[in-house]
Amino acid sequence: MAVIKVSGKVSKVFGASNQGLNLVESYKSASGEDYTRSYTVWFAVAHNQTEGSEVTVYGQLSTKIEDYEDRNGQPARKVKLDINNAQIDAPVAPVLSAPF
Repeated sequence: MAVIKVSGKVSKVFGASNQGLNLVESYKSASGEDYTRSYTVWFAVAHNQTEGSEVTVYGQLSTKIEDYEDRNGQPARKVKLDINNAQIDAPVAPVLSAPF
């Protein structure tokens, strides 16, 4: 499996012991248009993230094609993105130089 690192905003926390969350990544296309991409993130243990927080996670990427019916009742298809065995990437503290 491919390993992926994604930064985004937590839109939902779920699971019996808070072991999952939905993460929304925002990005710009080459033409400058704004887009979002959603991931379902699964942790091996409970996490302490809350809805609305910004976080960077990394883990194993898995994809699945799902068929569904759109708002107009037409058949449609989407790619579901999951990050498994996720870990939170802790921010690195800046190194302060000594005043001498």
